[in-house]
Amino acid sequence: MSDAHSLLETAGLRITQPRLQIARTLFADGLDRHVTAEQVFARLKADGVHMALATVYNTLGHFVEAGLLRPISKPGSDASIYDTNTSSHHHFLNETTGELTDIPAGAIPLDLLPQPEDGSEIVACELVIRTRSK
Repeated sequence: MSDAHSLLETAGLRITQPRLQIARTLFADGLDRHVTAEQVFARLKADGVHMALATVYNTLGHFVEAGLLRPISKPGSDASIYDTNTSSHHHFLNETTGELTDIPAGAIPLDLLPQPEDGSEIVACELVIRTRSK
């Protein structure tokens, strides 16, 4: 996929085979997804790609730094979930399944937020609403 190459190039990342393979896994179909490093590693392995888990973690970190992914901290865990949708939006986190689901932009009116007392301006809000399956 030449799109992976262009994506990395545009993001200012050096083109390497691990980065190309992970970019293809995450972005090839154009769908937004929420993944952990372990899920990316498992997908690569299932596709016959041999790569160390540490390489996956490092590459995802580089993608975050380049603005290709947005990390979302999973409450109660050190693990991050990586979101391919880097636009400002909120999430539901199902604590039972661990599934993260996008809440459409604009669904939560930000004008209802309390304003900072120091007069600074709110530039972004990323809300994670935790749910539990019945």
